[in-house]
Amino acid sequence: MHDKLLNRIAPVTRRMRAVRRWQLWALVAFAAALIGMVMLQSAETYQWSGPQLAIGLLIVTVVLLIIVAVIAGSSFRNPRQVASQIEQRFPSLDQRLLTALSQPDAERRQLGYLQRRVIKEVHDHSRSHRWIDVVPARRLQWSRMLGIAATAVWAVVLGLLMSSHPGPQSHAVASRLDPVWKIVVEPGDAAVERGSSFVISARFSGVDAGAVPSDADLVCTATDGSQRRISMKRNLADPVVSGFLASVNEDFSYQVVGEDWTSESFTIDVFEFPKLVRSDADLAYPEYTGMKNKRVEDTVRVSAVEGTKVKWICFVNKPVAEGELITKDGERIVLRRDPENRGALSAEIDLQETQRYTVSLIDEEGRKNKYPPELVTRVLANQPPRLKLAVARDVIVSPLEELPLAAEVRDDYGVTAVGLTYVFADQSSEDIPLEKSIARGETRQVGHLIELEKLGAEPDQLLSYHFWADDVGPGGQPRRTHSDLYFAEVRPFEEIYREGEPPPGGQSQQSQQANQASQNAEQAQELADLQKEIISATWTVIRRETRDQPTANFASDTLFLMESQAEAIEMLEPLAEGVDDPQSQQFVEAVRTHMQTAMAKLTAAEADNHADPLDLALSAEQSAYGALLKLRAREFEVVQSQQQQQQQSSSSSSAQQRQQQLDELELDQDENRYETQQQAQETPAQEEQREVRQVLNRLRELARRQEDLNEQLAQLQSALEQSETEEQQEEIQRQLKRLRDQQQELLRETDELSERMQQPENQESMQEASEQLEQTRENVRRAAEALQQDDAAEALTAGKRAEREFEEMRDDFRQRAAGEFNDAVRQMRNEAQELNQQQKQIAQQLQGIEQADQPGLRAGNSRQQVLDTLEDQQERLGELLEQMQDTVEQAETAEPLLAQKLYDSYRKSKQRQIEEQLQNTSELFNRGFDPQARELERQASEGVDELREDLEDAAESVLGSETEALQRALGELEQLSESLEEEIEHSDPTRRGQESGAANNSPANDQPAGDEPPQEPGPTGESAGQGAAQPTDQSTGQPGERGGETSQQDPSTRPGQTPGSGQPSSSPESQGQGQGQGQGQGQGQGQGQAPGEQPPSGPSDAAEPGEGEGRQGAAPRGQNDGSGEGGGLSQYAANNPGGSPLTGDGFQEWSDRLRDVEEMVENQELRNQAARIRDRARDVRIDFRRRAKEPQWALIEEMIAEPLRELKRDVAEELMRRSAEKHEPVPIDRDPVPAEFSEAVRQYYESLGSGR
Repeated sequence: MHDKLLNRIAPVTRRMRAVRRWQLWALVAFAAALIGMVMLQSAETYQWSGPQLAIGLLIVTVVLLIIVAVIAGSSFRNPRQVASQIEQRFPSLDQRLLTALSQPDAERRQLGYLQRRVIKEVHDHSRSHRWIDVVPARRLQWSRMLGIAATAVWAVVLGLLMSSHPGPQSHAVASRLDPVWKIVVEPGDAAVERGSSFVISARFSGVDAGAVPSDADLVCTATDGSQRRISMKRNLADPVVSGFLASVNEDFSYQVVGEDWTSESFTIDVFEFPKLVRSDADLAYPEYTGMKNKRVEDTVRVSAVEGTKVKWICFVNKPVAEGELITKDGERIVLRRDPENRGALSAEIDLQETQRYTVSLIDEEGRKNKYPPELVTRVLANQPPRLKLAVARDVIVSPLEELPLAAEVRDDYGVTAVGLTYVFADQSSEDIPLEKSIARGETRQVGHLIELEKLGAEPDQLLSYHFWADDVGPGGQPRRTHSDLYFAEVRPFEEIYREGEPPPGGQSQQSQQANQASQNAEQAQELADLQKEIISATWTVIRRETRDQPTANFASDTLFLMESQAEAIEMLEPLAEGVDDPQSQQFVEAVRTHMQTAMAKLTAAEADNHADPLDLALSAEQSAYGALLKLRAREFEVVQSQQQQQQQSSSSSSAQQRQQQLDELELDQDENRYETQQQAQETPAQEEQREVRQVLNRLRELARRQEDLNEQLAQLQSALEQSETEEQQEEIQRQLKRLRDQQQELLRETDELSERMQQPENQESMQEASEQLEQTRENVRRAAEALQQDDAAEALTAGKRAEREFEEMRDDFRQRAAGEFNDAVRQMRNEAQELNQQQKQIAQQLQGIEQADQPGLRAGNSRQQVLDTLEDQQERLGELLEQMQDTVEQAETAEPLLAQKLYDSYRKSKQRQIEEQLQNTSELFNRGFDPQARELERQASEGVDELREDLEDAAESVLGSETEALQRALGELEQLSESLEEEIEHSDPTRRGQESGAANNSPANDQPAGDEPPQEPGPTGESAGQGAAQPTDQSTGQPGERGGETSQQDPSTRPGQTPGSGQPSSSPESQGQGQGQGQGQGQGQGQGQAPGEQPPSGPSDAAEPGEGEGRQGAAPRGQNDGSGEGGGLSQYAANNPGGSPLTGDGFQEWSDRLRDVEEMVENQELRNQAARIRDRARDVRIDFRRRAKEPQWALIEEMIAEPLRELKRDVAEELMRRSAEKHEPVPIDRDPVPAEFSEAVRQYYESLGSGR
């Protein structure tokens, strides 16, 4: 680039910069002058000081002047840009100037001829033409004049501002206020939490009350300069004006302004407490599960298998100095800044047990979060494979029989191998693999056929067998799970059964056989049963001791087995003394030898504190049992007892094992008409149905609440689009914030429902529904997230999808809970009841028209109303009959009994010609033949009433008795109300007297004794049996336990010591005592212990959980996983506030039982009452947990306790109404017994009294 060319271009560049500098300065000066004029007005109104404003304006202007100079001086730095302007002004250059500037400097490189020629021509052109005219002189002058004028205006405004003073009126007001009035603005400068309301008041002193202004304006100035005026009013006669801000969300300054006065300016600083905005959970599952890692967004509770690594990612509203997760035990886990998520904290946790973590946050100013939320991690145990045997009991087979064995296998995370192990006679064990692998969650049946003839089976030999399954344990190590040990006894080809004399009534079959204990064969059988108990107990200990180190209970359990085996040896001695034949003595000696061997191995295991000798002990015990079988009887004298005890234990006697053969015999029996009252137990199917109903109730509630939220959101969206004022928009925003909170709460309850569906007892039956709920949860989360971002349209779209999916799941579960035809039958029954009620109203209307038969317009209207009602009745009846016909066709194959009942009812209705009778009634009434119409109506009414009775009978066969359901609902309501009143009384002692009076005067206590419906036995299981009774069968952990599925066994009953080891009680007293203990203690056992059982007294069952279905399925209702939401009835006691239904850990159980009541009753109004009570209780619970404040017990009494008592009263009235017909007095012995039958009747009553 040539320096001479640049020198020629430089004047043009300077002129261009000068023009730009004057233009920018003119713009700045005019803007400063305009601002100064605004300041001048403020200074004249006495709001600001003029000199101070002038100095500020001068400083700002000087700074801007410097900026303008820098900008102008740095412009047009590129010579080519200036050259382009010259080329445009002088086209004759023909781009030669730009070409010359692009050439290299001559000092660095020798230029060629053409290059020098171009540069020379450009130089010549600059001499012959005025390049400086590119910027005309006139343009430069106008720019300079404009800048000078702007500077002059600015200087004038600045001078006026410097010398400005308040006007005369402002001075007068100030001079009057200063010496007389004193204005105190409260709270002055303050710090306010974001989102909170704020009250500002101005108090006047030193002036008469009449002279105090009645109103004023609160002027709030935001940081961006925007202002907002709020009217302030005077309250009563106080010299105070006040203004209210509904929500403060940003910093601002404010002052109180009147007509002729202004207060000082104050500043409000807005702060926030640290708060958890959202928490996500990253789940890294163990490798053996085969599950992909996933992230659960916006959740506070997760459920995962043990060993899962959970990374909690906590998003907070502001930077915090410290964050921790605190367990209930005080353990602290530090929350650190997450590198992958900006502004978030995170902590990794290895799931080993269910925990609740309180999130503690502290910001840089030392403020703690006001309402620390809780994060819940629920651990799902890696359950061992479930082995459910097709025939889960001991069997008796013949030597030529083929024994089919089958089992159903399922595991949550897959099975690697399944097989069968059996031992026959004294041979070694045989392992038979059946399956190589089973996928996660798959249920597969395996089986094997044992051909006893090929094994060379002989009578009185023993075959023992069990299934096993291999999977991966929690630590990633292989794990083998065994089923219970079962026996197949080879029977002789011939056995003789004779009918004996029936014993006195009420005795069981076991008692009859116990009376024959003097016979040697029976003694051998009893000893064999005892030995089987010892085998099963030993097998239980072997299955439990799978680790290198023995468990804590190993020594005591082994000692217990030794004591039991020693008792068996002692029982063998009387048997040895009673046998005479050499063969039997030989068998007895073999039994003694094997028992002593087993005793020696048990002793070695106890001494070495190791489980290896137990295998040899088990083999010797089985050999002893096989030898005892050879001593059993071949002839039996039996009778059939009325009481058939269900046995689930392999320790039952041989007579019980032969029950199928005994049932085939035709035995005489005198019926014993005296029964012992028993309480029904919830079967696994009933427990599953209860869980389905609980899930259905929650789905119904979630669908309803999501629908309500969608409707409110649609209304607010429309209102927001139509809003015109800022106040309307603020009100809509507040309502949207409330909807955001409700949507978040809905998301939390969806998580709770998902957690319930993933529980082990529900995992198999609800696996598909749980996956569908995960998709629905995502839509709920999106709706909540969209509301958080003020995107109402997206929130409404996601909410609609969630609502639809909730309704689909609700319908699926309703069909599962109700059955295929339950809804149709329930609808037809309700329709028939409504038809019957309307038919009665028609009869009353016809009767009323007869009594008031007067001409006139009103009478004509009444007749027309009756005709319309008859027409409607006829149409509804036709629709009902058509629905009955369709249901009969659909239920013919699936529900033949229901189809037959509905068909009979349909046929009878057609035969009664109810439709024709209604039609004829309408025609006769229309033509004025009222008496004939009333007669036909009476016949039609009878037909409708019979149709109602038939449909109610059909519905009861499918749906169950409504009366019984109402009785159960009433019992639940009484307990729920009692627990709530105990909590209120315990928390508010001043109300004890009032509560006692209200309880004594409640409508339920005022029912007449004669009208009181029959009550179910209470849950306390009180019984009349007071004697020292023998314990009944232990269904939890007992040796030889059978539950139809695999179960952990526990050698907890001393064999031979009590009949309770696998045998039912034989006396009514024991049953009475069992009810007292079973219900008092069984609720807390948690191991499926049924009423009428004693807690185990022997070795505790420390086996791995879940190895048996029998152990899992019978857990007491309401037992929780340690999450703090469950609890039994004992938790509701007044002296145990931790289990209180509203403020304690008993809320979940209390709410679930209220849901059960809601499902028990058919009346929709009663259901709505229960739902409203539950919603209010939930709101109280949420408020209590968020605010951690004592509830307002007076409000709870009014909103929850009193409606609950009203609901109990309404259910009692409904029960009395439905059971009125059943409780009507029935005449007894009205007619005397005919003479020819008097002797037979006397003998009949004598037989009743004797019990035969």
